[in-house]
Amino acid sequence: MVELTYQEIIGGIAFLISLVGSLIYIKSILKGETTPHLFTWIIFGILTTIAFLAQIHDHGGPGAWSMGITALSCISIAVLSLKYGEKIFTLSDKIAFGASLTAILPWLLTDDPLGSVVLISLIDTVAMFPTLRKSWNKPYGENLTTYGIANVKTILSLAALTNLTLTTTLYPVAITLVNTGLIILCLWRRKALETNI
Repeated sequence: MVELTYQEIIGGIAFLISLVGSLIYIKSILKGETTPHLFTWIIFGILTTIAFLAQIHDHGGPGAWSMGITALSCISIAVLSLKYGEKIFTLSDKIAFGASLTAILPWLLTDDPLGSVVLISLIDTVAMFPTLRKSWNKPYGENLTTYGIANVKTILSLAALTNLTLTTTLYPVAITLVNTGLIILCLWRRKALETNI
């Protein structure tokens, strides 16, 4: 009988939670309940792939599993955004997208995994701007359950890391804070809109 470590068990649970959360979000896109912003999800796809590779490089172990499925999910959502996503792209969206893409270049030029994780954490925050802007105007256009699930799986994946370093933990902490910010914004705007009706 194979004995699993607690990191493998927690990593497996985080992986499954991530998969369920991704499927809920994709289902809400296909039902027309969620309109993902293409720019945000292209950057998220790139960033989560980088973070996954950095965690693997720094021996993150089972704690990296959920980042791997998250990367695949983000890429899938970016593809779905082409058909089902937000169709309004403001100048500020384009600036945030351009800044995010431009900031990826220094990562390509560095061999430092920690440096790349610091950069992608900053880029992730900027890349969320188009979704935050869209959500200010359309606070019901995001599936908040999925962001809550993402926070739970991210916290679990941190507990499953076999090597706790700034390189393996910084990006998961950053995306948890960004997700929480989006949830708070949408809930606040929904309440404000209901009050004004």
